[in-house]
Amino acid sequence: MQGCGMCYEGPSERFGLFMWPVEVLGARRWREALWAGVEGEVLEIGIGTGAGLLAHPPGARVTGVDGSAAMLARAERRATRLSLDLKLVQADLHHLPFPDQGFDFVVESFVLCSVRDPQKVLSELARVLRPGGEVRLLEHVRPRSDGLTKALKILAPHFAKATWELFPQVGWELLEERALDRFGLVRLYRLSLTDQEPREPA
Repeated sequence: MQGCGMCYEGPSERFGLFMWPVEVLGARRWREALWAGVEGEVLEIGIGTGAGLLAHPPGARVTGVDGSAAMLARAERRATRLSLDLKLVQADLHHLPFPDQGFDFVVESFVLCSVRDPQKVLSELARVLRPGGEVRLLEHVRPRSDGLTKALKILAPHFAKATWELFPQVGWELLEERALDRFGLVRLYRLSLTDQEPREPA
């Protein structure tokens, strides 16, 4: 994705074929957990081709942002087929083109594991989140198994990051961490800013 600092820069069709097994094996179910209880003004960063659109709650006013025009075009076509009212914006995730405190929720799926500077992205999320708002992250992270961690560091290092270590560095409080697979490789995080009142879990 040019301009957003993501690791994928190929055609959107190839990306869709790459992600299809992930969707079938569990990502659809994981996204349902990710979006449960999300409402109001919502920013979805790294929306890509719109694989998560089916999980969007009715009534949520979603703005999707991505660095790839080709992927956004596919997301727009998908939203049209699903009759979803969705605003799409092409932008660098490290420099979001939105005013301060504009969103009740910020949601992402498998983004921090592949951006150039995850701390900068997390800082941007803090800027655009309203007081009392919440960030939901669905992430590939370092698994519980030492053996699997060692293998991933060699074969797929972006799947073996201790993403949770970044949260306090940029002022985020961890409200919930939930493993969504038996290896602890895929986890759902709920975050709020340390100087704000968190929302009650759904």
